Amino acid sequence: MTTSAPSSAGTEFRSGLPALVFATLGVAFGYTALAYFIGPLVVPLEQEFGWNRGEVTQTNLWSSIGLAAMLPFTGMIADRRGVRAVFVVTIPLFAALVLSLALFDGPLWLFLGTYALIGVIGSGTSSVMYAKVVARAFDRARGLALGVLSAGLGAVALIFPPLMGWAIATWGWRSAFVTMAVIALLPLVALAFVRMPDDRGVAPADPRSLPGMPPREAVRRREFWTLIIAFFVLGYALVSMIPHFVPLLIDSGVGPVQAAFLSALVGLGTVVARPVIGWFIDRFYATYVGVPLFLFAAVGTLVLLLGGAPYAPLTAILIGIGFGAEVDLASYLSSRYLGQRAFGALYGVIYSAFAIGAAVGPVVTGYIFASRGSYSVALVVSIILIIVGSALLLSLPRYDRRNYEVNDAVVDTGAPRSTP
Repeated sequence: MTTSAPSSAGTEFRSGLPALVFATLGVAFGYTALAYFIGPLVVPLEQEFGWNRGEVTQTNLWSSIGLAAMLPFTGMIADRRGVRAVFVVTIPLFAALVLSLALFDGPLWLFLGTYALIGVIGSGTSSVMYAKVVARAFDRARGLALGVLSAGLGAVALIFPPLMGWAIATWGWRSAFVTMAVIALLPLVALAFVRMPDDRGVAPADPRSLPGMPPREAVRRREFWTLIIAFFVLGYALVSMIPHFVPLLIDSGVGPVQAAFLSALVGLGTVVARPVIGWFIDRFYATYVGVPLFLFAAVGTLVLLLGGAPYAPLTAILIGIGFGAEVDLASYLSSRYLGQRAFGALYGVIYSAFAIGAAVGPVVTGYIFASRGSYSVALVVSIILIIVGSALLLSLPRYDRRNYEVNDAVVDTGAPRSTP
């Protein structure tokens, strides 16, 4: 086995900073950004086409289905051909599909079908591909680096709604898709100036030379299936109430402007928490960092259920922190338990489970509200599922933090190992 001296976190940041900056911008301007400006589009699309709000908000569900269907295959291509090849093809196609919606004038099924296709192509611009870039560039500081990457997602939650709202108010709803299409091309420009960690001249490195397990071994491991189920459940629980947060507060007597401000605290909690959580993950067993934050989110939800609108700021911040921990933890644990050999394909499956859970949760919550006229049952379901997901993560065997991946090798300290 080839070995080399482990690098320090500072050395990793000096060498990996360009890739980290590129990945952070890319994840903010890629597929994930779509979910953050559908809100300002609801009323204009309702007025333009006569669709109801439930129909318009299905966009995230259908794009998530497209993403989940394609992401494992996109990850497999990235593992074999390198992420640069994926970005070069998918970024311009993604931007073109988004731009096509600016010219849209058709039935609802075609609108939702376009979103599903955007999910398929957008798998190459999703956070999974950018997490792969960061995971290859960082090892000792991987948690912090993934936290910085995830903060880019939180920044989108703060910036995109007012940006798109301004564009729509100024030029109409079609301008939101034009703006998104232009922004989506920026990572392609940056790609020309950044060396990807898996660039190896003409041909990418043989994935078999990397530490970790192939897919055929992963599917026989309890860790893989535990991560899939846990993050599906947590995705449902933590995201299910986010789109309903504003109407819940309005129903409780909070004004629309104040409700919108309070909902922004979810994004604020996410932005602030993610780098801090990443720093702790590098220094302590990651599950013991993430699970308490999930349970804090459950407590915040319980407080909102029992105390009502006066406790909404606390709930919003705690949910934002929990959501930030979830995304960080999913990519970090995937890299530690499954390794780098097939990271794109395997984490693609895990992230797909999370994406489906996050898409199904708000829809089910909406139906629960429609049938009962209250969010109480939905809040209880979220609390229970947070506890279930946390228990699943705690059931995982500990990975050995004394074995460090360095570039393409593994430095074995001689300690017992829980992963290949």
